[in-house]
Amino acid sequence: MIEEFEKYLLYKERKSLSTIKTYSRCIEQFINWYYSSKNENIYQLDKETSKEYKDYLLLVEKKNTQTINVKLCALAMLSRFFYYKNPPKNYIVRKKYKRVN
Repeated sequence: MIEEFEKYLLYKERKSLSTIKTYSRCIEQFINWYYSSKNENIYQLDKETSKEYKDYLLLVEKKNTQTINVKLCALAMLSRFFYYKNPPKNYIVRKKYKRVN
């Protein structure tokens, strides 16, 4: 899954290689936490899980705010990746449009 996520970040989101490396590391850590706390594989991401992970980082790991924010950005990209791979029937992919003058 990580390789697919990295390709998504590179080709669809057009992220830099350093960002991809950082996000991949963050997602690997998140998956390890998720599997150890829930004992199941992750196929979608909801707000409750994100909040639980944020609380874990803040209260147990005692990470600083900047580190937590980077990890949450990586989770947001993971959520977008899940939607990209398996969009709901009524999901409209966001496109970037030029501004109208």
